[in-house]
Amino acid sequence: MPNKLLSKSKYLNGMQCLKYLWLLFNDPEKIPEHDISTQRIFDQGHEVGELAKKLFPGGIDVPDEDFKET
Repeated sequence: MPNKLLSKSKYLNGMQCLKYLWLLFNDPEKIPEHDISTQRIFDQGHEVGELAKKLFPGGIDVPDEDFKET
C-alpha cells in the first residue's frame, strides 16, 4: 500500500510542481528514477543524519516509512 501521508518533502515538491504531487499519490509508476547526481544528494542527506545521531546520541530516530507509530 502506498504511503498516503503528506510529508514535508512531499509538500515542498507539490509547491514546486502540482502535477508531480498528484502523480506521487495517484500514479507513482510514471515518476522516473532519480539520476546519479540526485541520488548523491539524497545519500549526503543520509550521511548528515548519521552524523547528527553521533552528535546527539540521545535523540529520537523517526522512521522513514511509518512515523505515526513512534
